[in-house]
Amino acid sequence: MNRSTLFRAAVAAAGVSLLAACGGNASADGEEKKPSSAGSTPSSAEAFTVTHVGGPTAVLEIAGQRILIDPTFDAPKKYKSGMSKTKGPAFGPEKLGKIDAVLLSHDQHDDNLDGKGRELLKDVPVVFSTPGAHKRLGDHITPMKSWEAQELKSSGSTIKVTAVPALHGPDGVDRGADGEVTGFVLSGKGVPTTYISGDNASVKVAKQVGDRIKKDIGAIDTAILFAGAARTPAILDNAPLTLTSKNAALVAKDLNPRKVVPIHTDSWDIYSEDIQSLVKAFEDQGVADKLVGLEPAGEKKDLS
Repeated sequence: MNRSTLFRAAVAAAGVSLLAACGGNASADGEEKKPSSAGSTPSSAEAFTVTHVGGPTAVLEIAGQRILIDPTFDAPKKYKSGMSKTKGPAFGPEKLGKIDAVLLSHDQHDDNLDGKGRELLKDVPVVFSTPGAHKRLGDHITPMKSWEAQELKSSGSTIKVTAVPALHGPDGVDRGADGEVTGFVLSGKGVPTTYISGDNASVKVAKQVGDRIKKDIGAIDTAILFAGAARTPAILDNAPLTLTSKNAALVAKDLNPRKVVPIHTDSWDIYSEDIQSLVKAFEDQGVADKLVGLEPAGEKKDLS
């Protein structure tokens, strides 16, 4: 039995459809039970979906707003940085539709912001990212330091966007400006509390973020984890720069979100681990029922 089959079996056993990740936890008698934490569960009045475009790029529809994560829309190519894109996006920017905001974990690496992604930023009303991205890309970028919050308002909702720490490498390293990266938390009335890790490789940092979220906001509904164990010989002697499969599973186990959306495992040559190894790690940690399957890329998945 291959890993893809194991993934489907693990998710099916938990009472969760791989093709439509419906909410709730199954009890021993098979009855579905919804989480009860106030403010952390999806609103029945609004769609809560994710569409994986490829690599770290995804469209999140939440509380009536459409948010794009780390836009990468180039065709396969090799970059001056030395990394290569091995697979194009599921669709191009012309098929994105209206985007209310971009959450950009960082701008200095091609796998998180490529050429067409940079062009797209000019047409988006709001782009949240790091202070360094603001310096490099200009005033269209709203810089956010860790634990700083901004609001995204629409006619029907207000989403609180909080920047959270992320470590682009192993614990104890300081990569300076080249490693500056941020994660995000989305929250608010009727907003499923959603943690977006960004290019964080540290279980310790993710745990600290999770502890503070739970204390200040409440239970985490959904975690979008950048995995793939990205590596390059030129940086930190090939150490993982994003979550390994095992560490992603440990983060999921510690934060205990209702759902885990894995991205950043495909379309680039820097990943040392793929979705199959991620599934195995989640099985080993007993949290495979939380995984939302995002294959094939480009399909909208229900997170409600």
